[in-house]
Formats: sequence, structure tokens, C-alpha cells
Amino acid sequence: MALVGASSLLGAEVKDQLAASGVPRNAVSLFDLKEVAGVLTEYGDEARVFAETVSEALLTHSLICFCSDPKTATESLDAILSSGKLGIDCTQAWSDDPRAFTWLPGVSTPPATSDERAIVIPSAACLMLGTTLAALGKLGEQVSATIFLPASDLGEAGLQELSQQSIAVLNLEEVDDAIFGRQLAFDLWPTACLQGEAQKVLVSELEKLSFVAPPIQIVQAPVFHGMAMSLYVPDVDTSEVSTALLDANVVLGTGDGVQIDSPLLVTGTPGLHAISVRPDHHGAWLWLTIDNLHARAAAAVEAMRAMSTSEFSDGLQ
Repeated sequence: MALVGASSLLGAEVKDQLAASGVPRNAVSLFDLKEVAGVLTEYGDEARVFAETVSEALLTHSLICFCSDPKTATESLDAILSSGKLGIDCTQAWSDDPRAFTWLPGVSTPPATSDERAIVIPSAACLMLGTTLAALGKLGEQVSATIFLPASDLGEAGLQELSQQSIAVLNLEEVDDAIFGRQLAFDLWPTACLQGEAQKVLVSELEKLSFVAPPIQIVQAPVFHGMAMSLYVPDVDTSEVSTALLDANVVLGTGDGVQIDSPLLVTGTPGLHAISVRPDHHGAWLWLTIDNLHARAAAAVEAMRAMSTSEFSDGLQ
């Protein structure tokens, strides 16, 4: 398979999960921008080198996964489909193309069953909210949600700007705001104060997965990694909510004796975590956290497993 954008935050996470799953190094080719070509990296315990992303080279692989570079993803879709290849898009470049399908692990029909050859991995916010809505079923038909986005949701550039802003504020210096459009360090604000794009994208993703989007507030939070969501479920008993989450394999309460209750603590931890199923006004409050990068990478790896019958899929455990 070809992994495009392998040096990006998401690409590195996908690469590490593939290696940890036992996929052999010779089954995965690492591609990235020309500036990164030739740079050393590692795959598991072995040294690897990034290759420059060239369309002809990509199409020699049976499956191509785009973790960055939406322009190349857009340009490659026709060739992928016409040549009988399989494609996974983590950049949302294919989101509005009717030939591609938004896919949520554990919820959507497996690609091998539906013969889908081009899959879009949704945003981490969609993975979190969609998984929760699917777990709650009819209990979740009237929920309302507030989602807190981390800087890493905007990639390396988001992390760098939040870091620079934090240092600048402490030193009483001018802050850069090219990525966020305003100061995020030591502050937070609803994304609707800017262009509201995050909410539009999330609603669109949920609708493509056949969910009715609930009332949603999306907040840009001054955290580097890890996503959190506050969810209110009206007219339910807390035990019903807890049972529904447990049945859907949501980690409830503590994991390995440690309560995962913040973006910081969930970073590097697999799965969706829920705590504080708390009664309030004949309903229940939920607080959920997820490692946004790990979750999207895990979804991409799961899509590879579901789509592919090639040699590397045998190593996915």
C-alpha cells in the first residue's frame, strides 16, 4: 500500500499503528512532499526513507491512503477508481464526491460487503459524536453536544501556532494568528465566531452517515492534543445510558485503574472514554474524551483491513 503524507501528524500515527499491527515494512511505501523526500524515518524498529509523492508511483500500489496533501488526493481519485485500485482519504478532499463514501468503523457497512472502493475517514469530531449516537440509539435522538477541538485538529501548523502564542503571551509579545485567526492561547471560543466551517463539516459528515445532526456547539480549545465532548441526553435514566455505552465498547469510568477524563490524559490512549454519567433534570450528562489523531488513524487502519485482501492485510491483527 501507499501512505501519502506519511510525515504528517496523522500519517506518522497511521504508520506507527500499521507497524504495531505487524504489517511488514515491504508492504507499506511512505510518500510525502518533495521537501521531505529522502529524509530518514522509522517503521517499527527499521529505518525507512520518505519518497516523493508522484502519481505514477502511487498507482503501482493496490491501496492508497491519503493522510495529507488534499490536492493530490483530489487529482488521484479518477485514476484510482478507473484502474481498480482502493483509496482511503483522510483529508476530506473526496467528501463531496458521490463516488466516495464516508465510513465510520463499527457503524457503517463493511466496505468488502458494499463494494466501496473509495472511502473518506471523517473528522475526529464525527468519529466521537457518531460513535456515541450509534451507541445510544433511540436514547440519543434528542441529545445536544458541545465539542472541544484541540490545536492538533489543524495539523502541525495548529500545534506550532498555539505553542508560539503561549510563549508570546507569557513574554508579553505580539502573537501570530495566521492559523486560528485570533489568540487561542489561554482563551477559548466557539468556532462559529469565525467562519463556522467546523460545524458545517460535522453536520455534513453526520448526514452522510444517516444520522440526524443534533444541536451542536463546537469550541476551539487551547489544548494541543485530545478532544472532549459534553453531551446532554434528556428523558433517560443514567443506568440506560451506561448500559448502552458499555454494550458499544465505550470505556466507561476508569481504564487500567486510571480515570481518563481530560484531553491530556486521553492522548496516546485508544478508544472513546466516557465518565460522569450524571443525572440532571430527568436526563443525563456525559463527558467524553478521545485521542483525535489515534482515533482517525485507527479508523484508517480498520478501513484498510476491511477493504483489502492484499498481502499486508494479513498482518493486521
